Amino acid sequence: MKEILYDYLISNSSNISIIKSIEILVVALALSILIFITYRFTYSGVMYNRKFNISLVMITIVTTIVMIVIGSNIALSLGMVGALSIVRFRTAIKDPRDTSYIFWAIAVGLCVGTTNYAIAVMGSLFLFIVLMVFNIGGFGKEDRYVLIIRGNRVKEEEMMRCVFNAFKNSQLRAKNSTQDHIELVYQIKLKKNKDKNIIKELYHIEGVTVVNLVAQNGETIG
Repeated sequence: MKEILYDYLISNSSNISIIKSIEILVVALALSILIFITYRFTYSGVMYNRKFNISLVMITIVTTIVMIVIGSNIALSLGMVGALSIVRFRTAIKDPRDTSYIFWAIAVGLCVGTTNYAIAVMGSLFLFIVLMVFNIGGFGKEDRYVLIIRGNRVKEEEMMRCVFNAFKNSQLRAKNSTQDHIELVYQIKLKKNKDKNIIKELYHIEGVTVVNLVAQNGETIG
């Protein structure tokens, strides 16, 4: 009984050759590039993070390497789980959609590392097509921004009229004023990066000193 248990836990390994390992890594690299391209062309935020996109490629390859090492060795897999449980990741994910890309990269690494190429390829192509359709079709292209205007209090009505003419659905969220100056905070929606010339129009109003256009993730545009 002990010999059987020993053979099952210790000796049961996949013994993948070097050529097979290279093949697996090449497939993982190809699919990770597909993830890289998808993230690059479907990103709709204010500032594209190239370092995060490259990290998706690394996550895919690293997950694949881990799966190659583990193989079917149960003892080694348990040891790997114990080793990885020590690691604590503190990086904050600002965009919730970035988390889905991380899961996509891990899923591809798991599938390719276990040589389930068909599932990895079909799943990645399906996600690629779906995301491209949503991106080209304009779904999710309407971004919410906070428009902050500071200027002379005398020009309050003119500033409000300018914002209303550019954005019919704008919402006034705050109005801060002193004896001579006023600050207006609006929530607006921009479709496909249009109507950002509102900044120039507001600066044409005499008395306007500061105009800021801030995305909901806290990144400043103007």
